[in-house]
Amino acid sequence: MRIYDGKYLSVTSILELKNPFNEETYKKWCQKQGLDHEKITKTSQIIGSKVSEHIENLSHGLEWLTAPCTDYLEEAYKEGVEDFVGEYEVEASEVEVVCEELNYAGRFDGIIFDGKKRYLADWKTYGAWKKEPYKRDSKKIKSAREQLSLYAHALDWEEGLAVVVFKNDGTWDFEELEFDEDVVKWVRENQELILSTIQNEKNKRLEEEV
Repeated sequence: MRIYDGKYLSVTSILELKNPFNEETYKKWCQKQGLDHEKITKTSQIIGSKVSEHIENLSHGLEWLTAPCTDYLEEAYKEGVEDFVGEYEVEASEVEVVCEELNYAGRFDGIIFDGKKRYLADWKTYGAWKKEPYKRDSKKIKSAREQLSLYAHALDWEEGLAVVVFKNDGTWDFEELEFDEDVVKWVRENQELILSTIQNEKNKRLEEEV
């Protein structure tokens, strides 16, 4: 669980409370498929970070800061990012937001503009570790919708929401999403759980420091 400024639970941690991830079940599934769960996690983290880095650099005209690609997979994602930025203007990236009303905070990926409409957007690299390109997964899209809705609520955002999925074949998908009232309602109705989680995390840190 991640805490911002010692008093706000992160958006991703809130969604983890709402939709707990069964790590043991996931590890067993990976084992049956002959997959290394640690390698999958590491690959996803690295590719996700590189996509975010390149988008941010491009948006500031600093593409030369992006580290050289080390393999075909990084090259494919780099190609996808550059194609995407050629179609959408990235007006902001990696912005932290706080919702004091509901005791959470987070960092959204970006605000993009297509010439007509602005979108609060999230970049995803679902299935970066797979050999075949990602195909739409309704559960993953629902999670992105919840995440974006919490950022939007914190910002009083009234324009569009969108998820951009960069795929391992150098292409990308754009999907506009509807604001999810239910996830905001869940957060509002579970303030006791959220506040106790924040306190528990703070207690853990104090114990580690002793």
